[in-house]
Amino acid sequence: MNIDIPTLQQQIDALYLPNHTLSIEDYNLLIYHTTQHKEFAATVFVYDHMIANGVKPDPTTYKYINTLHSKTLPENKFIQLHITKRSLQPRRRIHKIMKGYLYKDQYQNALQYADKVKIYLTQHPEVAKTPNRIKLAKQISNTCNINMKDARYIITHLKRTRFFGAFNNQSKMTDFL
Repeated sequence: MNIDIPTLQQQIDALYLPNHTLSIEDYNLLIYHTTQHKEFAATVFVYDHMIANGVKPDPTTYKYINTLHSKTLPENKFIQLHITKRSLQPRRRIHKIMKGYLYKDQYQNALQYADKVKIYLTQHPEVAKTPNRIKLAKQISNTCNINMKDARYIITHLKRTRFFGAFNNQSKMTDFL
């Protein structure tokens, strides 16, 4: 069963009300309807609202979002959102959401090597300043004796935790060890 755009718009508008939180089932139903209408931005908005209100997405959430995970699927923009600033385009954001979900176990597994890589990069700051992520991953992979995929996950982790920012301020480098 699909709902029409005006009804969907009303349900999205309700999320702007203070303290308006839904159950996981209701969020999933709303995400289902936004994905059925190919409303990428609305889907991301509902997902972000869900996260911001402490409701943890489940496999059903990702199953619905995955239906929009395509480079060629046409995007609709009938739902009006009150968003003033967006860091990533909705299609790119959906890709990031799905990538995080699909690879979270491998990412977590790679973190066992994070301390080893931090020590190596702290001792070799010139390597940490390598601007090309692939070259940096190859260097880390070869030197630290870990596979390339794990090296890339660790680089992502170090970027998220702002480890590389320490190389712009040498006095803070030891704070990460």
